[in-house]
Amino acid sequence: MKMKKMILLLAAALCSSSAFSLDAGYFKKHKKVHFLYVDSPEGLRVRSSSSLSAEKTGVLYDRMKIKVISVGSEATIDGIKSNWVKILLPVDTLKSNSATYGWIFGGYLTNKLKPFSTEGWTDADLRRYLCRFSWALGERGYIIFNPDGTCSLGLLESGSGGGGTYKVSMNDMTITITATVGDEDSEGEEMTETYSIISIEEEKITLDSSVEFMLEPSIINNYFYSFLMRENPKIGWFEELSFYALMYPFSSDILQRIDEGYDDFIKNSTGTLIMMGIYVDDAGYKAQFKSYWK
Repeated sequence: MKMKKMILLLAAALCSSSAFSLDAGYFKKHKKVHFLYVDSPEGLRVRSSSSLSAEKTGVLYDRMKIKVISVGSEATIDGIKSNWVKILLPVDTLKSNSATYGWIFGGYLTNKLKPFSTEGWTDADLRRYLCRFSWALGERGYIIFNPDGTCSLGLLESGSGGGGTYKVSMNDMTITITATVGDEDSEGEEMTETYSIISIEEEKITLDSSVEFMLEPSIINNYFYSFLMRENPKIGWFEELSFYALMYPFSSDILQRIDEGYDDFIKNSTGTLIMMGIYVDDAGYKAQFKSYWK
């Protein structure tokens, strides 16, 4: 009985492990893979080549959707035998206006995302969630949370803004921001505000202070669409962080929420978005995407 129980526990452990990672067997079976998802709550490092000793060129967040270019050599990392995977880097591609690539370890990828959940989240998980991209507050406001505990906030297309620090608590379900906000001519006083977290969804977080409001990915603002419609967009630090939201599965829905000029947007930005490897659930777009990434 003891031996049988031990075997069952070992089998369960093996099944649990395979559910969270793609091993070398997966890549042997699937010779051509178009998209995969990051399955690593702590994030996944991008390297310049398929080696742990290669230069670290960036970090991907959990649940990001990535365009696979090719599958590289096998490696065993953290006890997982899998393959290195060459991927397209969308924001770097946008900045350089040419395809830019990186390498990640396939053992922390999945071909099917689990439903989004905050169960078991720690303060570190909430901070990573907030730092994935910049957030829009209403039609004009924005806020950026940085991994080092600092934050920036202000108005789009305006000189007013400021910065400070933030703290989070999953136990209390709060975000506390201490910041100074001003404009071109004057700087305001430092103020501290604590916001209660009403709900956390993959693409938005609902907060409450004196009124209830939402933070959504800043790419919902028309300000950013003008960049995607340009032939050679010049991307600054703020736009760069905003466009990281395009690397999530929900970005297709966000892009299709454009109330006015959706057809013109798709027509004029298709080349840029496809070059970035961004998926949009639009029949005409998908046909062009498939033709480009044969």
